[in-house]
Amino acid sequence: MKNYIYSIIALLMVMLCPAQVFVSQAEYFWDTDPGTGNGIAVLASDGSFNSAFEQLTKTGITTPGNGLHKFSIRIKDNTGVWGPVFTNVINVQQNTTSTILALSQAEYFWDTDPGAGNGTPVLATDGSFDSAFEQLTRTGITTPGNGLHKLSVRIKDNTGVWGPVFTNVINVEQPVTSTILALSQAEYFWDTDPGAGNGTSVLAADGNFDSTYEQLVKTGIALPANGLHVFNIRIKDNSGVWGPVFKNVINIETPTTPSGCWQELSVGYYFSAGIKADGTLWTWGSNQYGQLGDGTTIGRTAPMQIGTANNWSKVVTGDSFTVALKTDGTLWAWGSNFWGQLGDGTTIDKLSPIQIGTATNWKSISAGSSSANMVALKTDGTLWAWGNNQYGQLGDGTTIGRNVPTKIGTATNWVTIGSGDVFTFAIKSNGTLWAWGYNANGQLGDGTTTNRNVPTQIGTGTNWKTVDGGNTHTAAVKTDGTLWAWGSNYNGKLGDGTTTNRVIPTQIGTAANWLNVSLGSYFTVATRTDGTLWAWGNNFFGVLGNGTNVSTDATSPVQVGSSSDNVSVSAGFYHVLVKNTDGVMKACGLNGDGQLGDGTNINKNTYTSISCSLNCAPPVQFSTTNITASSATINWTASTPAPNSGYLYLYSTHSPIGGVQGATSSKTVDLTNLLPDTTYYWWVASNCGSSQGNWTLGGSFKTLPTTVTNCWKSVAIGNLHSLGIKTDGTLWSWGYNSYGQLGDGTVSNRNTPKQIGTATDWVSITTGENYSLALKSNGTLWAWGKNTNGQIGDGTTNSKTTPTQIGTATDWVGMTAGDGHTLALKSNGTLWAWGSNSYGQLGDGTTINKNIPIQVGSATDWRSVESGRGSTLAIKTNGTLWTWGSNFSAELGDGTTNHRSTPMQIGTDTNWSSVDGGSSHSLGIKTDGTIWGWGANNSGQLGDGSTIYKFVPTQIGVSSNWSSINAGQGGSSVALKTDGTLWVWGSNSSGELGDGTTITQYTPMLMGNPTNRKVIAIGMNNIAVIGTDGFLTISGSNQMGQIGDGTYTHKKIFTPLACPTSTLSVTEVTTKADQLKVYPNPVQDILTVSLDQKILLVTVYNAAGQLILTKAINDTKGTIDFSALPSGVYMVKVNAANDFVKTVKVIKR
Repeated sequence: MKNYIYSIIALLMVMLCPAQVFVSQAEYFWDTDPGTGNGIAVLASDGSFNSAFEQLTKTGITTPGNGLHKFSIRIKDNTGVWGPVFTNVINVQQNTTSTILALSQAEYFWDTDPGAGNGTPVLATDGSFDSAFEQLTRTGITTPGNGLHKLSVRIKDNTGVWGPVFTNVINVEQPVTSTILALSQAEYFWDTDPGAGNGTSVLAADGNFDSTYEQLVKTGIALPANGLHVFNIRIKDNSGVWGPVFKNVINIETPTTPSGCWQELSVGYYFSAGIKADGTLWTWGSNQYGQLGDGTTIGRTAPMQIGTANNWSKVVTGDSFTVALKTDGTLWAWGSNFWGQLGDGTTIDKLSPIQIGTATNWKSISAGSSSANMVALKTDGTLWAWGNNQYGQLGDGTTIGRNVPTKIGTATNWVTIGSGDVFTFAIKSNGTLWAWGYNANGQLGDGTTTNRNVPTQIGTGTNWKTVDGGNTHTAAVKTDGTLWAWGSNYNGKLGDGTTTNRVIPTQIGTAANWLNVSLGSYFTVATRTDGTLWAWGNNFFGVLGNGTNVSTDATSPVQVGSSSDNVSVSAGFYHVLVKNTDGVMKACGLNGDGQLGDGTNINKNTYTSISCSLNCAPPVQFSTTNITASSATINWTASTPAPNSGYLYLYSTHSPIGGVQGATSSKTVDLTNLLPDTTYYWWVASNCGSSQGNWTLGGSFKTLPTTVTNCWKSVAIGNLHSLGIKTDGTLWSWGYNSYGQLGDGTVSNRNTPKQIGTATDWVSITTGENYSLALKSNGTLWAWGKNTNGQIGDGTTNSKTTPTQIGTATDWVGMTAGDGHTLALKSNGTLWAWGSNSYGQLGDGTTINKNIPIQVGSATDWRSVESGRGSTLAIKTNGTLWTWGSNFSAELGDGTTNHRSTPMQIGTDTNWSSVDGGSSHSLGIKTDGTIWGWGANNSGQLGDGSTIYKFVPTQIGVSSNWSSINAGQGGSSVALKTDGTLWVWGSNSSGELGDGTTITQYTPMLMGNPTNRKVIAIGMNNIAVIGTDGFLTISGSNQMGQIGDGTYTHKKIFTPLACPTSTLSVTEVTTKADQLKVYPNPVQDILTVSLDQKILLVTVYNAAGQLILTKAINDTKGTIDFSALPSGVYMVKVNAANDFVKTVKVIKR
């Protein structure tokens, strides 16, 4: 009766729309409505209904179990509007295991079943449904007598298996003796019979059923009011005799306007994407690698439309990249491309969608939310993969990565795909499940923990329907509605009530109504056919949606809320998006990057409905006013209508969109703490709450020059904390302080500089991983902070919260700090080391930690020493280069990856000038001004334009005027040239390169135009620069306040750090206790300072803490000329003998 079902489908389809509204898309479902767009789809790929009908036929219809079932069909017209649902009750009698019907032969019978193969046959002579259908029509159906009869149809599929029997009760009203129906003309009517020939007619102009059918579709059928109605159709045969009336009772439900707008949602790693019902594409969340596709690297907390195209059909999100399909079958990708996962033949990140190849037959795509590889299907049933292939997850029999789509095997019967982080799944048309890739936790389900690099069948089941992978676990739904899971069961994420890993598919509970399942890193979320939502596993960030933030694990499925309208779910690292039957999006979990799309960065532990996004009109009429050396005001006029959540703004020292971001409800913003004599660019975007508009360039301006100098002399950046020395010799610190690495006697973090003690003779500083070292002018060495490996060098492993002198030596001249090891030079040329020694980084021939300084060998000709994370690099006075310690990434430069526990000379060159080590790469400068790099290069940190590791020192470029270099712990690099220009390259994940973006740079990039750069420092994700004018600027991460500007906002451009004033008390007038005199006060021109002991230095700051001038006195009395200074309040700091320090407030009239 498959033909009969298709006849019903055909009639229901044409009833859906008024005249001249054509079928654009159709979907069907059994029993429970999964929501608009979520049924089993049949698409008319060329706009012709016949091709859709044929596609439906050839695809087959999955049937439910035996008994009465509701078969429903819903149609989308060519305007994109979904019509009502038409439902018919069918008695399914399933006597075989076949569930997929692809027509090979059909037979029908009335009332009594004569047995399979014994009905009245209709044979598809060429295997085409159309010809079979036409043959059935032209042959006609012999009807029984008048009255109620059961008409049954049974189909044989193309494997030779007879399918179920479909039965429908029909009231036969036979007005004539004709029993053969061969289509010549048809008419229909609702409820009341107007008489033969008086219904609404549809004429087969050429006697061909297809054309009649097409005409019927294109003509359309007018619908009566909502409710139960009898639909009647009557056919005239080719002899002019009208046949019987066929009746069907249909419940007409005119659809209401949905409250939601989403058709599809996808969750990636800290970001999300969705397609609306109108075919437009929207993204939100983190945008570090351009994965949002808006042409920038700026994150968004609400959905933003990408381009203007309205023909997107499918989107998937991975680890910082996005891939999508259009309805024309083309493939598009953007975002991170380190592993070639975009498939464009390169490994270069893309900030906006680019088409991948020219193929127009892509059908389905899949990526794990934390993965860097892709798998896809074409309409011909072939399987394709590309991207990272470390564990064989591409399935091509190798572990070689691919940067273009690569065909996997020769099979052409793949129908469904799924992805985990580094493992892949696919289902064939015969219902078998296949897996490949990483398998350490049994996530492939083949009973082993062995990785596979080709598709491997999982068990013998032939009824797999859908599958999804998480971090290390897998879940799948079978056609019978049962749920199965396997792999890692950490946190109970499999849902079987235990935390025991499973290496083969294990049924979860006994429920047989699971609809959709999606896996996060450590949790699982699923929907059932009754619309309920369920979750289990770990509850970090409240991701299970149970209203708590308690990380207690749920080891079995737990229903989330009481809603029964949930139809699809997408889970990522630690956030979830759910769509209901009305197209409404609900979000839950981690929201630090705005990935939930609600316009905030606040985590949600219950599901929150996200308003449907609308386009946001941009502001207009831009201007810049009130420009000074350190500030400016940007202005604009509101859009119409004005956005209900104000505006977002950006400003940067570079023209690509990026930089520092802010939000305001005003139409004017005062920008402060700007660099003098610098060009700034700025942009504005409307914020409509439920969506955010595209950025509009407001303009550019140049700050005024200044003659004011600042106070910084030296700077050092650690992983998350910073140190600085001012020109007055005082020591300052800020940032992360859990181990006391700031040295202020506490473990409290600080986001502004704080003076450490009162000493004014600090000359050199360096930072390690959560600890600090500093050198005084008297040659003493001091250390503080983390000491678990003895890296402080005081003979203990106790952390120190204040500077602690290392021994009593007064001949230290230099020092360096690594991840947990320390080295220092003495004036006699000897080298000393202490701390962690796991890889021989102390150079004493052992791997034993040391908690006091020990001499490295007996050499007395060491000139300089620097450290990487676990490596050490040093230069002797003869210009030779020596390295030792860890060598995982060839950072020692000896041509191997072997660790070394004693110094080993690198090459024979004797012209090394300076060297520095990063996390896993090293840089050096020779006396001829050339720069050299070796070690890891995954982020382009060597600067040679590639990502290829170098095992020996390799020259970078051809320039011969490099003067200073620093290698960072986070994969970035910074250098100065002799002309005072600043150059940066490598990782830019936190904007540390300072160009306003987070785009990785693979060759040295000039940073701005200043030529007065003097001092550089680099940390994990920060770069700091001091100019000859004493101005300190810092860029990059600010999560612990390590930039020191009083905020925790990351800075993607170099941001000045104002000169701090002493935290000591400020004296208003002279005190008798110390005989310090500062007069006259107020002052107009000459200020006199006197004391009963020698005054060494007088420093003047303005009220903002900026250094104005410094004057050496070296006498008990001195003068300062205030005549050229503007009126206002100043701080005069007096440094005298015997560590005397006092700051006095002075008013200039």
